[in-house]
Amino acid sequence: EFYGIMLGDGNLTKIKRYKIGVYQIRIVGDSRNDKEYLINYVKPLIEKLFCTKVNVYKAKEENTLKLIATGKKITEFLESKGFKPGDKIKNQLDIPIWVKENKEFLKACLRGLYDTDGSVYKLTNQNSYQFSFRNYNQNLITHDRNSLLNMNIGVSKISKGNELTITKKEELRKFLKEVGFSNIKHLNKV
Repeated sequence: EFYGIMLGDGNLTKIKRYKIGVYQIRIVGDSRNDKEYLINYVKPLIEKLFCTKVNVYKAKEENTLKLIATGKKITEFLESKGFKPGDKIKNQLDIPIWVKENKEFLKACLRGLYDTDGSVYKLTNQNSYQFSFRNYNQNLITHDRNSLLNMNIGVSKISKGNELTITKKEELRKFLKEVGFSNIKHLNKV
């Protein structure tokens, strides 16, 4: 799940300078809507996975909340698992093969992606909902769609070049059973 969270809202920084460097992971979310998820779910998840302290920063002028964990071992581990430092879209980061080949890892990765870059909407004048996923990384959104289809979860074609939706009630139920959410803001809507 952590890998999906990183693909969605995470960033890996690795800057080598002389004898010192900056090695950190950052996860950034909305301080109004994602605070509970970031503080009560993601922060302890990182601390447990990497046995490290996670610092929390709230930007004064913005509605952003940042989780930052620093350490060369964390960044080297993520790099060894296929997560490159820098711009995720420019690098076209994707769900790695080792995740795609393991059904449980894939479900957890998708959960992390939908928790961070997904949305839950109540459809206007209907007693139904829609799950949406937006991402500007073409590899990632294509593999997300293919992964859901391989799980027999009906999902739309990619629209606007960056969005997938799940609308039919039966498909929403399948998604909740197979993938689900950990983000409380989505769970409260469902």
